[in-house]
Amino acid sequence: MQTTVPTPGAPSLHVVPDTGFRVLGLLQVHGREPVVVTARRQQVVLALLLLNGNRVVPLEVLLDALWGAAPPATARAQVQTCVSALRRALLKAGLGERISARGSGYCLDLAPGELDLHAFEALVARGRAARRPEDARAAFREALALWRGEPLTGIDSGVVRAHQVRIAERRVEVLEDCLDAELELGLHREVVGEISVLTEEYPLRERFVLQLMTALHRCGRRVEALSAYRAVRRRFVDELGLEPGTALRELHQDILAGSSEPPAAGWAAPRMLPARLPYFTGHERLLAGLRRGLTDDGPGAAVVTVLTGRGGVGKSAVAAEAAHRAAPAFPDGVLYARLAEEDAADVLARFLHALGVPAAEIPEELDGRAALYRSVLTGRRVLTVLEDAASLSRVTPFVADARGCRLLVTTGTRVASRPGVAVAELDVLDGAEGVELVSALVGEDRVTAELSDAVELVELCGGLPLAVTGAATHVAARPGRTLAQAVARLRAEDDRLGRLGAGVRDAVGRGLDELPAPARDLFARLALLPAGSWPGWSATALADLGPAEAADALEALVDARLVDVAGTRYRLPSLTRLLALELLAAQPLPQRAAASRRLFGAWLHLADQARGVAVEGLPRTPVPAGPGDPRTWYDREHTGLLAAVRQAADAGEPRYCAELALAVADLAGERGWYADWRESGETALNAVVPAGDRRAEAALERSLGELAVRESRFADAAGRITRALTAGEQAGGLSWDELVSQVLAGVGRARASVAADPAPLTPAPLTPVPGAPVAGNRTAAPRISVGRNQYDLAADRGQPEGAPRSTGRAGHRRLPRPRPISWRRESDYPEEA
Repeated sequence: MQTTVPTPGAPSLHVVPDTGFRVLGLLQVHGREPVVVTARRQQVVLALLLLNGNRVVPLEVLLDALWGAAPPATARAQVQTCVSALRRALLKAGLGERISARGSGYCLDLAPGELDLHAFEALVARGRAARRPEDARAAFREALALWRGEPLTGIDSGVVRAHQVRIAERRVEVLEDCLDAELELGLHREVVGEISVLTEEYPLRERFVLQLMTALHRCGRRVEALSAYRAVRRRFVDELGLEPGTALRELHQDILAGSSEPPAAGWAAPRMLPARLPYFTGHERLLAGLRRGLTDDGPGAAVVTVLTGRGGVGKSAVAAEAAHRAAPAFPDGVLYARLAEEDAADVLARFLHALGVPAAEIPEELDGRAALYRSVLTGRRVLTVLEDAASLSRVTPFVADARGCRLLVTTGTRVASRPGVAVAELDVLDGAEGVELVSALVGEDRVTAELSDAVELVELCGGLPLAVTGAATHVAARPGRTLAQAVARLRAEDDRLGRLGAGVRDAVGRGLDELPAPARDLFARLALLPAGSWPGWSATALADLGPAEAADALEALVDARLVDVAGTRYRLPSLTRLLALELLAAQPLPQRAAASRRLFGAWLHLADQARGVAVEGLPRTPVPAGPGDPRTWYDREHTGLLAAVRQAADAGEPRYCAELALAVADLAGERGWYADWRESGETALNAVVPAGDRRAEAALERSLGELAVRESRFADAAGRITRALTAGEQAGGLSWDELVSQVLAGVGRARASVAADPAPLTPAPLTPVPGAPVAGNRTAAPRISVGRNQYDLAADRGQPEGAPRSTGRAGHRRLPRPRPISWRRESDYPEEA
């Protein structure tokens, strides 16, 4: 068995397996007997297959690595020959059939730990996840002991050289991490020589110089520490024209001023951060901004950074990742606590003890501990991370006056920026980031094979990282389950939160129980609104409160992150809406019905204002917000008004459905948005006919008959007019003689116009402006004049039996804006002059 001896002083030995592959040095393959690979082309191919172990290497990559931009005509055949030779060599050494052709490339199968580079990365991950510096040091030293020289020494290929540079850079980064851990353990005397060599080898790496100055200073070699700074500063200025970084300059000033005393022997800077998530993805721009903010020492730099967002959005993971990235700039320690689980006084006592204060010297009261904490931090560079702060007042005892100290706080409440406080808003993952997270948990191959299902899975989870992680982990734990099956499992809204797990439900509803009762009731009733954004007056109608009280309840939901603000409108996040639906189902049915009717009444109230009329009928719900410009109100709100028509039909409110549909006919008809008119009218008609409301049926048939005339669909118009007459007669108390005479008189004129000019009208083109009609709407064509009656209906009723039906359209003059369609008798409208 072969063993590799680590650096002297390392705590353990790393045992290398008898068989396997080596790239951290000369390229070596060990089986029952060593595999000697000396041909250049075979070395390049094997190196790339190992560096991409268990992944397909495209043939084009191999050709580029072997010959660059000008491969010979026999290049593909030569690669096949190389692969065949490697297969025979591996098989002869007892390593089995390792190389397989997949698509247009090749793949070499590796078992875990079989490649020394993979073992190196696993040990590095273990070291960086370690909670104690001694554990981190042990893992790092084991990882470094695997190196036997420069990676893939002697292989002549530009593509392989790029990998060599990348791998060599990883070794240097691990050396830096390892030396940090050893300095934390107080091993400055043991490592000062090693760091001195590294600063000569890598003169422009500031972290090595920082470590050397720290080690020399702690060894009592203050003059040498200052000399190291002067040497690196001279090199930076002469070669780059730059000053050294902030951390180096500050350490230099501290040593000069004597404000940074060497710590007592054996003292280790605390490193309390939780382990990094191995599958962390997304939020790269935010993380870069957080790191800059935490390490910025310029004028006006924020002492406190607040990361805020709704429950389950990943604040803890992002804060931990940002702190890990910024940790090298804080050599005196990184402190961490969850304020939701500990009292502030207990947290301060734990921090003081970690910073070297004996337990007997820690005061009992909170103020005394806070004062001592600020004193201990003077002259040090410490990063403190506090999670789940209920408010900024909870973190006040942890704000230090020390110039180099920073405080990172996560909270679910909304926080305003102020001097010295920077606020970062964390949002849900976008589609690409969500799929990347699923890939990290489930595997890239599975996601590639079911990409559309992965995208839908992220959408069903609302992009919430906690939900995406739970759903993806459920799939990853069941190799036989596909993403398509997971998506099918989550599609049902009534049980999606339950299937995502109790943790997601708790995160989505976090803070709801602390809200006053009016806000909780309003939250449940917001589920009556359709998905998407909605205006603020909707809350007034649903809450059954005064305008001021309803506004307060809505703002309480906004502050609790249960409702999002979308410009001047609001919306419920998708998973939060599912929770609201569950709570709504628990409310008494009469309360739900009353809230729905108030909402429909509010839509009618605003539609009446937009039309400039006062229509008698069902009760209206006055709301504080008016329609604004009545000429553009429908352009802005037509989606919500149409949704209200559908919702009234689904809620079993046919009368509200009919009045809303007639309001749509008025407003959409004026714009020629015929699809809106037709959809709302037919939806309402399907609701009122089963309910037996003949008067509403007559009004809707009459409205849809007018629409048919405008679109020159005379046969449909005749049928609707006939049904309107019949329903009106059955409703009783209505006079239809005038309507009948006008309809019949108008038929002749319409027929004459069509006969005189049978050429069909061409609808005017749609204008792409904000608030444009949805698909299916078109600009209003000139209407057929059949009299002064409000509805201007025409029909084939007067056509002699057997006569041919007209199919053409004719142009006619545009009538003045029609009066609003309502359920009032036709005789209530006076004749126009």
